[in-house]
Amino acid sequence: MKKIFFLAAGCMYLAFSSAQINGFVFEFDQNKKQAGLPNAIVQVKHGEFTTTDTSGKFSFASAKKGDTLIFSLTGYKTEAVILKNLDKPLSVNLSSGVMLNEIEIAYRTNGTDISYMSAMKLEILNERSLMKAACCNLSESFETNPSIDVNFADAVTGTKQIQMLGLSGQYAQITKENMPYMRGLANGYGLTFIPGTWIKSIQLSKGAGSVVNGYESFTGQINTELHDPANMDKFTFNSYVNENGRNEYNLEFKQAVTKHFSTNWLAHASYNPLAEDKNKDGFADIPTGRQYNIMKKYTYEGKKGFEGRWGASYLKDERLGGQISNNKVSSDTLLPYYIGINNEKWELFSKTGYVFRKKPGTSMGLQLSYLNHNQNNYFGTTTYNALQKTFYANYIFQGIIKTTDNTYKIGASYLDDDVAEKFQLFKFYRREQVAGAFAELAINRKEKFNMVAGLRADYHNYYGIFYTPRLHLRYAFSTNSVLRLSGGRALRTANIFADNAYLMASSRVWNLEVSDLSMPYGLKPETGWNYGLNFTQRFKINYREAYITIDAYRTDFENQVVIDLDSPYQVSIYNLKGPSFSNTAQFEFNMEPRKRFFVKTAYRYVDTRMAYAQGLRQKPMVSTHRAFINFSYETRNEHWQFDFTTQYNGTKRLPDTQIGPTLGAIARNTSPGFFNLLGQITYLAKFKKSEFHVYLGVENLLNYKQTNPIVASDAPYSKYFDASMVWGPIYGRMIYAGLRFKIKELTWLKFKEDL
Repeated sequence: MKKIFFLAAGCMYLAFSSAQINGFVFEFDQNKKQAGLPNAIVQVKHGEFTTTDTSGKFSFASAKKGDTLIFSLTGYKTEAVILKNLDKPLSVNLSSGVMLNEIEIAYRTNGTDISYMSAMKLEILNERSLMKAACCNLSESFETNPSIDVNFADAVTGTKQIQMLGLSGQYAQITKENMPYMRGLANGYGLTFIPGTWIKSIQLSKGAGSVVNGYESFTGQINTELHDPANMDKFTFNSYVNENGRNEYNLEFKQAVTKHFSTNWLAHASYNPLAEDKNKDGFADIPTGRQYNIMKKYTYEGKKGFEGRWGASYLKDERLGGQISNNKVSSDTLLPYYIGINNEKWELFSKTGYVFRKKPGTSMGLQLSYLNHNQNNYFGTTTYNALQKTFYANYIFQGIIKTTDNTYKIGASYLDDDVAEKFQLFKFYRREQVAGAFAELAINRKEKFNMVAGLRADYHNYYGIFYTPRLHLRYAFSTNSVLRLSGGRALRTANIFADNAYLMASSRVWNLEVSDLSMPYGLKPETGWNYGLNFTQRFKINYREAYITIDAYRTDFENQVVIDLDSPYQVSIYNLKGPSFSNTAQFEFNMEPRKRFFVKTAYRYVDTRMAYAQGLRQKPMVSTHRAFINFSYETRNEHWQFDFTTQYNGTKRLPDTQIGPTLGAIARNTSPGFFNLLGQITYLAKFKKSEFHVYLGVENLLNYKQTNPIVASDAPYSKYFDASMVWGPIYGRMIYAGLRFKIKELTWLKFKEDL
């Protein structure tokens, strides 16, 4: 009854304290006269939004005193207004975007924002979220997010992999600035190729994505936005070190070349000099190695509507692992078992666009990229060498139908994937050429109903013509209650070696069952459907915002490449011959019980099953139950930040493994559940134009470790050896420390207030 009373009282308060707000958004022209800005976005922070008409005017059906309105438009700096007088019209001046560096608009957040107006369920992980833990690279950026699972891929390479909606990371479309990133050879180790300090934000959407970005999204899209010359700090330095000796250094700075043209450098270097063997199995727990990573970007912001982003990047990544002592080497080992992973990658990219200033909501853009990725690996006597060359082009035109409530996108794309691989004595080569066209319609009806419907048709030189339909629906019962439905189809080529590189750290024999010799690897493409439902309810507890969100998704495969590990000493690869699906349900609750103290809790249930040769079984290495709780607190002066996360990882099915009696046996068919605790303390010192951060943290606080993660570690050249059966932490407790130093253009937070 108390909840009902407070809810009713809150509704009455909103009803009697709201009013219609009218306003005008403008810029000063060359004659210093006010000129209305059409199609500017006006949004209540975390709430409803509207756009200005052709004369720059707007109105809200309801708003209340104390609301913060955010005004934004491409090419102009964002402004924020706190409503203090509901009786007078608002007049807001937006200045040219070339002045973006002169002001910073900020508000307190727990690190993750959920869009209430988007037809897709979209989570935005900002820099505050990335600062909660040791985000040395993209693979470690999801430790404090309950939607993504992060696990070690094996016991010797130190590589981490992610899972989303109960499926491996390759089924999520991972993009970098909305262009393809995690494809082909990058599927194995690419998550470690984007340094955490380079990331401005991560946009995470579950389920079917947009047809504009391609046809490969089964479980969702993870897009990473990197720091751009137009909106980054003037100078940033970051360093990190942990007790394993891993040390990293990041340097970022920008330069304004002209009034409209700017550039930046992003540089990264990391070293891991120590080979430690804490579990005494004769193998290094984490490989030694080094990585050099550099990126150069250029930005042009024209006053006549033309915008451009260009850049290039280069990466060199080397790792060395394997045996580091001969104490446990058996007579079958003539040479130590070494592991080497070497990646060299360079990339060119371009994003250009034109905004039709006289046609509201009308623009066009062209995305271009070229990638060259060379990989050379060895695992004992097993070798894997590969070279990938990829060209990508995507043209997008956006317009409106009568009003900005009805928008559309049409375009065309082209992908050329040239991949040559050599695994052991076998050679594989494929060149995929895909030309496609797409159309997407978005309809908005008074912030009550949204629909995004898309269809793309692609011609693949191996698979012929295929179609990708996708649909997203949103209905708002109120400004605080939102229901979303989604559905769509996806297709991808399975990269059987790059996707499963962790299995090379074993003596398993790879058996490939060919279905069609005309297809890559002789296997049919993976195709399937994803259906999803999301409900989000926002409310207030103790006058502070809180929300719950409930997700339910199903991924249903029409065809899939099965990686069967249930046959002893083998990796069997074949096309699906039966059902395969993944059902997930997640509940999340987020609140701020006290000012600057945020609590996020979540629980997820996963049921992922696949038809193996032995019958329909649960997919191995996937937790059925997972729970999560995160605490974040900032002191009043913002000098101290405290973050603490507890993760519960439920039991996982282990592959059937038969090993010799002298080597011991796996006594259970499932792994035990375990807790993983991590935390961090950060001190911030803010000056007029700079910030200094020092942080100290710990991962795996309880020092929980998987016992004997390597099967037959004393006989690495025997048929029993297997370092891929990893279900839990390997290293144990890890303490780390670091510092950040930033020089800003201007750190004062300013709000325009109506008089």
